[in-house]
Amino acid sequence: MGHGGYLGLGLALAAWLSIPSAAVAQNASALVLEKSGATTPEVQPYSEIAVGATVSLASATKLVFLHYQTCRTVTVVGGRVTFGTYAYTAKGGGKPQEVQTPCPPMVRLKGQGEVAGVVMRSIFPTVRLSVSPSFVLVGERADDFSAVAVARDGTILLEAPLSGRGFRWPASAAPLAVNANYELLLVPKAAHQGRVTVKFRTEGHADDQLTLISVD
Repeated sequence: MGHGGYLGLGLALAAWLSIPSAAVAQNASALVLEKSGATTPEVQPYSEIAVGATVSLASATKLVFLHYQTCRTVTVVGGRVTFGTYAYTAKGGGKPQEVQTPCPPMVRLKGQGEVAGVVMRSIFPTVRLSVSPSFVLVGERADDFSAVAVARDGTILLEAPLSGRGFRWPASAAPLAVNANYELLLVPKAAHQGRVTVKFRTEGHADDQLTLISVD
């Protein structure tokens, strides 16, 4: 993994966890989890849908999204969905199917300036991820990265490409150690940009909950 170039040294070396994640992005209403079929405008898995947006679905199109404020995973087939801050409205299609899900926590990375490979250090509270972490990149630079790596004490334990903006811990990989310190490396698409390294500590459980990592 060769990584040179620029990323943002002043990046205010700050990362923090906020709960609930609905407060994460004031302009975002929901996160697309799955889509099969055509939508207008076109949306992709792991992209965010802005507050006030309306998405029209072809008659057989299925859209699965996580609504931030209500922490519900919603499946809609056909029709039209309008996304608000506190609720969504679905019309013209099948009855939405809702499942209450845990609100995804948010790790917010902020900074300014441009320099090479930056380490984002948590201030308080410590960034915590599952022992089999899954996450989605959001924020202005969410599309800048192509792959991730997990390291401990300078040794790379796992490398994997991002699926769009998302990453799920491979079923074939052993979980990380419980209550241990690791580094998450975000690998940029562009060779002139440096990777972002986020220090984190594992929680003592394995689950499929997504964490949102905001990269601005």
